[in-house]
Amino acid sequence: MIDLVKLVLAAGDGGNGKVSFRREKFVTKGGPDGGDAGNGGSIIIRSKAGMTTLRDYAGVRLVKAQSGKNGDRRKKIGEKGEDKILEVPVGTVIYLLGENKISTKKRNNTLLGEEALHGGKYYLEEENQGIPPRDPDDQIKLLDEKLELFVFKEADQEFLVCQGGKGGRGSVQFKSSVKTTPLEAEYGVFGEQKLLQFELKLLADLGLVGFPNAGKSTFLSKVTKANPKIANYPFTTIEPNLGIMYLGSGQGKDELVIADIPGLIEGASEGKGLGLDFLRHIENCKSLMFILFLDEAVIFDEEVSDQQKAEMLWHQYEQLRKELSEYDSKMLEKRSIVTINKIDIYTSEQIDAFRSYFIEKDINVILFSTFTNNGLEEVKKAIAKTL
Repeated sequence: MIDLVKLVLAAGDGGNGKVSFRREKFVTKGGPDGGDAGNGGSIIIRSKAGMTTLRDYAGVRLVKAQSGKNGDRRKKIGEKGEDKILEVPVGTVIYLLGENKISTKKRNNTLLGEEALHGGKYYLEEENQGIPPRDPDDQIKLLDEKLELFVFKEADQEFLVCQGGKGGRGSVQFKSSVKTTPLEAEYGVFGEQKLLQFELKLLADLGLVGFPNAGKSTFLSKVTKANPKIANYPFTTIEPNLGIMYLGSGQGKDELVIADIPGLIEGASEGKGLGLDFLRHIENCKSLMFILFLDEAVIFDEEVSDQQKAEMLWHQYEQLRKELSEYDSKMLEKRSIVTINKIDIYTSEQIDAFRSYFIEKDINVILFSTFTNNGLEEVKKAIAKTL
């Protein structure tokens, strides 16, 4: 899954206005007829339903819109450059990392102001002289820290991220009673250029949180039609999986999106394991389901008391909450349920011990098994109550 890319986006420059004069039969040197230039194309980002990855932009470094055409003789206006539309999944966040000089004049999805609508005049000594060169505006200055520009929260939203430059005015615009043969016109305005980071954060009703091998992928495959990779070794899941669970309640929301987030480990919030790559996906989950478990070696170890095993499960829960909190303290404000997987291998005494221990901590824990399906209906009812 490609969920993080960096791109340079460059809107088209406005074309240059034209310096020319009428050249018709019996008119050796008429008035100015240099036309205005076309505007440069802009770059627009649009969210698309059903799109789940930023794979289209993998390996892409530069996306550029078309520049406007120069003005021409006989007051002909140059053609506008074609806009560029980039499609992204819902849940994509656009961050600004750097920009060129003209871009600093614009913020918050507004259009460039009046001060940026003209590119400055150029002057010729004679009509057919070439347009004097000018310094380009293609140097991107990096920001001290990234700036969030836009979040796509639903399909078909549009964000004009790089505005095309306005076309320069031709010499016909500078005629006056005292200036009947102006040898001047305008340069086109440079288009905005930005260094951006596209970051996809999954949008889900419920996020599954747990350490590797907790059984999150198996749970997802049991309650939805998702088909994630499942095996008995760490990091089976190396990219988030989504599934839809149908409640069939007939009241309110009848389906919800569940996200299987790759397993966290201690230190995930510091970048260990797969942590930082996927902790951000939990940010947009409306509620959380903690899935706790114990290895079979621990469960069947008679030297470890049931009380100690309950303490291990509680420590696991606290560690998961700690990793979420250290990444973003607001994570713990989400509604959540706490579950323990693999009830099929626990004794009735262990089940009672686990329940009692969590009740003492004011947590109503639900035990289930993805192997026998025992307890799954209770879990689904608890999930429905978190919506």
